[in-house]
Amino acid sequence: MKNNTHFKLTLLMTAMLVSSASSQAFALDNLDEVNQTPYTTSFKALDIDNNGLLTKLEAKKEKLFSKHFSVADKNNDGSLDQQEYTDYKTQAEQKNVKRIVSDSVITSKVKGSLLKDEGLKSLKVGVKTHQGIVLLSGFVETENQIQQAGKIASETEGVISVKNSLVLNKD
Repeated sequence: MKNNTHFKLTLLMTAMLVSSASSQAFALDNLDEVNQTPYTTSFKALDIDNNGLLTKLEAKKEKLFSKHFSVADKNNDGSLDQQEYTDYKTQAEQKNVKRIVSDSVITSKVKGSLLKDEGLKSLKVGVKTHQGIVLLSGFVETENQIQQAGKIASETEGVISVKNSLVLNKD
């Protein structure tokens, strides 16, 4: 058994070394792309006429800029240079990451509170959060448990509203 475990560990380490070496070789083959950010690449892909500026029509191909082009156009010249594009995209992605983290924290708090409640802790209640709106799902034994779970979720810090989709178990 020890030999089998040792063999598996050796195989895993070998695979990791090969993977690391091939990644380094790939990086060396693409030295000219090392200084390019993903934003640079996507900017260039949108810049159809290769003039270093995105018109509203070019930028519209990316959903974020189809709605927010004028906000991203800081100098109000009717086009986005690479800096305006990068700044706005970075800001939008940071805002999205903060929302996701906040939603994850809310979900964890609600789940923790449900587990602490004596009448609910043994039940499998699903909890999902999006933009502060909590969705409860699953099966419970009593109507009181549905109400209690909704109350616990709505009293959790950061929760904007609760969609309680818990249903009574028919068994």
